[in-house]
Amino acid sequence: MFYSHPDKRLIEHLKEVYEISQEKINDGDLKKCFKIIAYTHDFGKFTTYFQKYLETKKEGKYAKHGFISALFAAFCSLKEFGTESFLPLISYSVVLHHHGDLENVDNHLPISTRGIMNSDYKLADKIEIFEVQRNDIIKNKDSIIEEYKTIDEQEEYKINFVEYIQKFLECDIVEVLKMLKQIKIKLEKEKSDDVFFIHQLLYSALISADKLSASGTIIPNEAFASFAELNRGREVMIKTAINNLGINEIRNEIFERIQKNLEKYYNKSRIFTITAPTGTGKTFAGFFAAVKLRELLGGNRRIVYSLPFTSIIDQNYETIYQIHKVLKNFERESSKYIIKHHSLVKPEYIENEYKYDLLESELLIENWSSGIIVTTFVQLFETLISTRNRMLKKLINIKGSIIILDEIQAIDISLLPLIEYVLEKATELYDLRIILMTATKPYIFKDSLELLDNNEKYFSIFNRTTLLPNLSSRKLEDFIKELKENLQDKSYLIVCNTINSSLEVYENLKGINRPVFYLSTNLLPIHRLEKIKKIKELLSKGEKIILVSTQVVEAGVDIDFDVVIRDIGPLDSIIQCAGRCNRNNLKENGTVYVYSLIPNESNNDLTYGYGRYIYGLTTLQETKKILQKSEKYSEKDYFCLISEYFKSIQENLSKKRSENLIKSIKTLNFSEDKSENITPISDFSIIENKPNFVDVFVMCDDISEEGFKRFCDIIKLKDYYEKREKYLEIKPIISNYTISVPIEYHSSFVEQFGLYVIPREIVNDYYNYETGFKRHKKSYDII
Repeated sequence: MFYSHPDKRLIEHLKEVYEISQEKINDGDLKKCFKIIAYTHDFGKFTTYFQKYLETKKEGKYAKHGFISALFAAFCSLKEFGTESFLPLISYSVVLHHHGDLENVDNHLPISTRGIMNSDYKLADKIEIFEVQRNDIIKNKDSIIEEYKTIDEQEEYKINFVEYIQKFLECDIVEVLKMLKQIKIKLEKEKSDDVFFIHQLLYSALISADKLSASGTIIPNEAFASFAELNRGREVMIKTAINNLGINEIRNEIFERIQKNLEKYYNKSRIFTITAPTGTGKTFAGFFAAVKLRELLGGNRRIVYSLPFTSIIDQNYETIYQIHKVLKNFERESSKYIIKHHSLVKPEYIENEYKYDLLESELLIENWSSGIIVTTFVQLFETLISTRNRMLKKLINIKGSIIILDEIQAIDISLLPLIEYVLEKATELYDLRIILMTATKPYIFKDSLELLDNNEKYFSIFNRTTLLPNLSSRKLEDFIKELKENLQDKSYLIVCNTINSSLEVYENLKGINRPVFYLSTNLLPIHRLEKIKKIKELLSKGEKIILVSTQVVEAGVDIDFDVVIRDIGPLDSIIQCAGRCNRNNLKENGTVYVYSLIPNESNNDLTYGYGRYIYGLTTLQETKKILQKSEKYSEKDYFCLISEYFKSIQENLSKKRSENLIKSIKTLNFSEDKSENITPISDFSIIENKPNFVDVFVMCDDISEEGFKRFCDIIKLKDYYEKREKYLEIKPIISNYTISVPIEYHSSFVEQFGLYVIPREIVNDYYNYETGFKRHKKSYDII
């Protein structure tokens, strides 16, 4: 008897893997290919070497099962699909990498189609190990064949594994590798648009099912509430909310208009947009558009609500969670209906019939096993474009989903051509629907269907704010002096481009006779959340506070000031900032000032000042060119301003970064092929990596101190599963008390178990609750 894991028979594991994912793959050839992948991915575990490893836990080179399993998968696929299909190459790559991250399949193919060359010494070593394993399997061939005979074959997707095992154990394996090399060369010539997406889907189907089967996790039945039920919850929330009557009427009108247009046109497009002014209820409108679309299309389609920042995920999750409370027993089984997934969340899967431990909860949440997922752009796009095993598990569950993209303008504009390409292909190949909603729609998805027709009307009827550009270069100290001299009895939001400039503004304002707050990623996440809560509370009472911040307040944070001041940035960022001014139209017209601030030691002719540290010159130049046309702009002008801006950006934007990644997608360049015109998929990140920064854990209170002690104890544990489960208990503490700081400071910190730490006894030297990490004046690092 053969085992895949200590307590699971190998053939039963193979069957489970196929059964878990097979219903999510509809295409005939792909389903047949997945059947091959599922039933071959652990074929190498039939060796006595692996079976002995299960008993002794001592893994030698002959116990490794990836390469021989991948060869068997490729062999079966070549028999079924031939060399004209890309599926044999996909099968080989998927099985080969199912225990790790994806890398280039070329690393495991001959350099030439002529066979094994002297330079193929690494591959030759693998083949030598393979031959020993094959000879070992031959000894138990009859028993293995009997195992495969127990597979319940459907005629439509029947694979003759018995015959293929016999032929595989006799074949010339170099010939198999040569055929795979020919297919890879063909892919490089043809640059297929579809192969990458098929590869990723089949890879995800395998690794997701493999982990669920191996862990023995009971897979919950996801739950879906109807539009009518959820709308009752919305109406309850509206009745209890205190808002301006006029803006509520506009929100209701927008909501109803979107619903009616969706009913008319839901089958006319796969990509929809909702373009509406800030503060007009896009969270409700977009979410209920997705719910309505799900009912119109039929079937239980998952809804993925994706946002740029973790700070606004909790806010939107809570809104949707509250809507669901009208459902009976909802809170006892809430995770079947809705989960949130980001780095600061402790994984807890709440289900009435079964109590999941943290490891099982983590697996289900990372697989997106729920009817609604509220998550980050990082989780979504680094699943659609990724080489990472951990990220790719959930891709199979994205298939057929309705994806809401909220505030997509927060994505680096150089990546938008890539995002557009991937989403358009994914809607086609994964049967997705996209609802993109924003007040500042980027210039992508030109063929999308706008659900709020005549939306210019809603931009024109608002007169909440006036934008006043003052774009001659101004030294920061002069700006601060003028600001202090002209402060009125109003609430102010001041948004700076860099952490250091924001800190200088705050330090010069905090002594005035009113509450002054500071907010940026210089603060620990736990302190940022506390500050936002306090700021909202004071603003709701009418307090005339001042908030000095960086761009962390731009998208989605529901705060409302009388006056907003913004150092020059991209025009869409400026308009987003304007959305934090007189947001609910409860005050007289709010003012939004735009300045071009420069460091005190700079010459006055320094172009774009602090903005040049974080934004491309193209976006700053276009913003300045457009805003300089008038001394002031009313809110009704914003729609036309944004349209002009994105049209101009589209014409002048360098698409090189996106184009290089698209080239890699078309050739399955996962890991290594780097040149001026090619960027491997492994280099993709939705958030630009900061090579000159390090993460530091700040021990500043009893919670963080206790969390660190537990972390040190956990690291010493030897059992992986015990270690992982205990770490998940404290993961939110580690995340909430960690910040990213310039690497120049790293020598000042203690390093323990790979973690940089500011100990509690010296924390006051490096961290301040009001402003966060203490840094040098000359450092212009940003977030």
